[in-house]
Amino acid sequence: MTPKTYAPAKPRATKRDYRLAALLAVTAGTVVLGYLVSLMPGRGVTATSAAPPSAASPAKPGLSALPATPAEARRAAAEEDPETEELPVSSSKATDPKAEETKKILKETREKIRAKRYDEAIAFLHAAREQVQHDPRSYMTMARALEGKGDYSTARDFYAAAVDKDPYLADAYFGFATASEALGDLEAAIGGMRNFLHVQPKPDPERLKIAQARSAIWEWESKLGRGAWGPTKGIPPGFTAEELKRDGRGVGIKMPIPGTEQPDGSRKYEIKHQDKFKLFKP
Repeated sequence: MTPKTYAPAKPRATKRDYRLAALLAVTAGTVVLGYLVSLMPGRGVTATSAAPPSAASPAKPGLSALPATPAEARRAAAEEDPETEELPVSSSKATDPKAEETKKILKETREKIRAKRYDEAIAFLHAAREQVQHDPRSYMTMARALEGKGDYSTARDFYAAAVDKDPYLADAYFGFATASEALGDLEAAIGGMRNFLHVQPKPDPERLKIAQARSAIWEWESKLGRGAWGPTKGIPPGFTAEELKRDGRGVGIKMPIPGTEQPDGSRKYEIKHQDKFKLFKP
């Protein structure tokens, strides 16, 4: 019997699994794409070291550097005038023949005053009196130095001398008023501040000094028992003296003071200035 022969069996076709390869390809493509994107202009990531807080944001002056009272704020405003103080055209009779030299001397004196080097400013201006005595601003500048030093009586005399030389020198009236306030002469202070407002060529109510002048007149009249709130000495209805604080810029609306809530539910309030509104008539 002849044995049967069989052909070798063909291997069965197997189905390949391409999922792993596809996953690897997608991952590699993502990495390459991310690298290419990082090379585009403006797309790169630059690592920088963080600057210390002192370098990133300069320290701000503390509250202790601010004027504590409206009177101090007004006197500080007198020292912060612009460096260029032009002589009013109305005072052509008092023109200094050495204008440029005088301007330089007064500028240097004001810088000393702003630096609170009052004695140095007084000595410097006194030494240059021959050059600056014809300019009304020299008397006003000397008065500012004396006022900064605390010699209010002599300062007021110099402010008055400046006004005598130029009746339209507005800032001299402002200084006369603040010096009078420091001397306790509120009647003279009110008169000086009214004159300051009267001779202003542009009495813009949004200017700090204009607002301070109006606020000062209101405050002084109140202390003298005059004005809308005179009988209450400047304390508006619904307030007590302990509830109020003023910033020297005028009187406005009643606002709650954050963080002053009391156990009984009450809280303290303050009066906020509003320069854009006519709150009183000087």
